[in-house]
Amino acid sequence: MAKSINAPIFHVNAESLEDVAKTFRFAAQFRQKFGRDVVIDLIGYRKMGHNETDNPSFTQPMMYKIVNKMEPIRNKYRRQLIEEFGVEEEKLAEIDNFAKKRA
Repeated sequence: MAKSINAPIFHVNAESLEDVAKTFRFAAQFRQKFGRDVVIDLIGYRKMGHNETDNPSFTQPMMYKIVNKMEPIRNKYRRQLIEEFGVEEEKLAEIDNFAKKRA
């Protein structure tokens, strides 16, 4: 599809939230500057399959043994913020509370 409309394709790993944010920002800037469509190929997995009632372990048992052992991306990112950027746990709790109020 993207090739048929000559749109650039940006591939990004869904497990790297920093890269996802940068890619989406870059794609928006590209679209604003050039007025052309872009495609973002977000490469990841769905923990619960294609929909919430699906059980993907029936059709992909080996893959979902691995997926079930994976740490949630949210937890990985929280740990990264604490370890690499020195964000305090209290600040993350404050952000969580703010997000819950807005939801």
